Amino acid sequence: MKLREEIKNPEPRDLSEVLKDCHDLVDDLRSKLKKKCDEVLDLRKEIDRLQEYANNLEVIEKSHQELNGQLQKQIDEFVRSPRRSTDDV
Repeated sequence: MKLREEIKNPEPRDLSEVLKDCHDLVDDLRSKLKKKCDEVLDLRKEIDRLQEYANNLEVIEKSHQELNGQLQKQIDEFVRSPRRSTDDV
């Protein structure tokens, strides 16, 4: 029983040619891998930047809510105050 077909070499080649082709292929794959790694690093930097931006927005929103609450308390106290002079207005 034959498990594999015999590999037919379309053209006989010298071992040095085969090695050169292999080296060229490895070089090509290395350059593609480096390019993809650089893309991944750039995307990670962008993700970090966007996360920091989102965190800053959360801090700003929280501070805004606190200030709004304090301002509302002052407005309520002013409105409820029975003694208001003309200087308060």
